[in-house]
Amino acid sequence: MPLLLILPAAALLWAEDPNPATTAAFDRYVKLTEHAMQARSTGGNFLWLDQHPKEKDLAWLGQSFVIPQETLDQGKTIDVPDGVIQHWLGVIYLDTATVERVRDALLDYANYKNFLKQQVSDSRLEKREGDRFDAFLQFPKKRFAHVPLNMQLSADLVAPDSHRVSIASRSVRIGEAPNSGKKGPPDKQLLPGEQNGYLWRMNTYWRLQQSNIGVYAEVELFSLSRASGMLHSGQILTGFQNFPREFAEALIDGLHRLFPPPR
Repeated sequence: MPLLLILPAAALLWAEDPNPATTAAFDRYVKLTEHAMQARSTGGNFLWLDQHPKEKDLAWLGQSFVIPQETLDQGKTIDVPDGVIQHWLGVIYLDTATVERVRDALLDYANYKNFLKQQVSDSRLEKREGDRFDAFLQFPKKRFAHVPLNMQLSADLVAPDSHRVSIASRSVRIGEAPNSGKKGPPDKQLLPGEQNGYLWRMNTYWRLQQSNIGVYAEVELFSLSRASGMLHSGQILTGFQNFPREFAEALIDGLHRLFPPPR
């Protein structure tokens, strides 16, 4: 599996980080959500579908879906100062697929530019050490108002047994690529006030479970961005509102194309 050439340092302009209160709120959201996932994985409810039998029946009958989710803190919504968290769950049943084949497809990061053509313009696997994968994805300019976004991520593979697999992918850095073809000095960075904050963080969690001759696949995705509609750099921040949901839908649709139902 050939790797793409690594982009020069000047091609990545890392976005200004959110303020500490915003980051703390997202970290709290991540902690609570991952704790709930871990608690579920140790029992008989590995899948979200295991607690939702009606939806599981619909998935088995071929009805995939993407629905909004929200993690609460002791029953209350987690406040995110100056930011917004989006949380989506996607579900699909892949008839005749195997856990191994689906797992390998999801970890083939160099192929994401083909797997998700409309959502990812460039991709590569940068390093693998055992069950840890470091990768790069670029979201194209057309997905946002001004610039393409570059994301470095780290993914961990866990296989509790031969029938179940989970993959936790967490963004390490997200930044804005240059807005034009003009090249400046290699160390040039956008000034703090010039960044847009379209996407600060994005985590993606897969759960795969073999069932009969097929595989149930679930993906949970949650992201952190500057609150949409906020004034920034003299402009209204637009272009991001639908991206997390569309990306979750693209992941589900991509699996459907890779593992179509038998005719």
